[in-house]
Amino acid sequence: MPEPAPSTPTPGTGTRRAARAALSSPPVQTRRDRRRRPTRAARTPRHAPRRTLTRSRMLAGAVMLPVASIAGLPLLIPLTPEPVFAVEATRTPVRAQSFTTPDTVTGTVMVRGDYTVAVTAPVGTESYAHTADTFTNDPASAVQWPFTVGVPISSTFGYRTPPCPSCSNFHAGLDMTPGIGTPIQAIADGVVTTATEQGGAYGVYVVIRHEIDGQVVESAYAHMREGSLALTPGQTVRVGQMVGRVGDSGRSFGAHLHFEIRTGGEAVDPLAWLPARVRP
Repeated sequence: MPEPAPSTPTPGTGTRRAARAALSSPPVQTRRDRRRRPTRAARTPRHAPRRTLTRSRMLAGAVMLPVASIAGLPLLIPLTPEPVFAVEATRTPVRAQSFTTPDTVTGTVMVRGDYTVAVTAPVGTESYAHTADTFTNDPASAVQWPFTVGVPISSTFGYRTPPCPSCSNFHAGLDMTPGIGTPIQAIADGVVTTATEQGGAYGVYVVIRHEIDGQVVESAYAHMREGSLALTPGQTVRVGQMVGRVGDSGRSFGAHLHFEIRTGGEAVDPLAWLPARVRP
């Protein structure tokens, strides 16, 4: 069969088809277009920027370091001490006490009724700074003087000019001055009723009660040396036993023994009472 003759396009038909084909077919890329690549959109980071994180960590470290340093201050830097206020103590004057030990001490054996007792006797005359012929002692007598030998007497029994405004014008004993530290002895057997270092005006003070010739008699020893008290209350003593040492305690105006004899509670003159009783 003869092939159909090609149709001859009518005017305007080809132009519309070409336009439709141009719209439906992909655009033709040139070399210049191929070289150009579309710019990719920036990706959103999953984490915060590392630089910002690093600065945060540095800032945190900078904050922590001072804190650590402050926490360690007590170990590295000495703290400023608080002011200390001194408390002034009240001072109470205290008189020094002393005791002089003799170079030689002798003992005597005394017989009293059915018993024998050894008594430590005061030392001999070598320890006396002053002696006098005011009296004579008998070491074998049951009643003796408070010193083994005669000693000076600075004030006798009775009325006198008071040595101080608060002193009595009546002197109830003898002031005997053999020298400070001289040993003092009990005048007879007896019992200690008072023995104290706080005797007020009497200072270091002892009172011994005796029974002599059927009569209660008291002998008193005052102003003795601090620390020399040799007896205690209630103690039984023997004639010649050490009582203490001459001192200057209490209301005293020089080292001496204030010695008293009391009968029936009344003071008597020792210079008048003792000589008649100091006998073998």
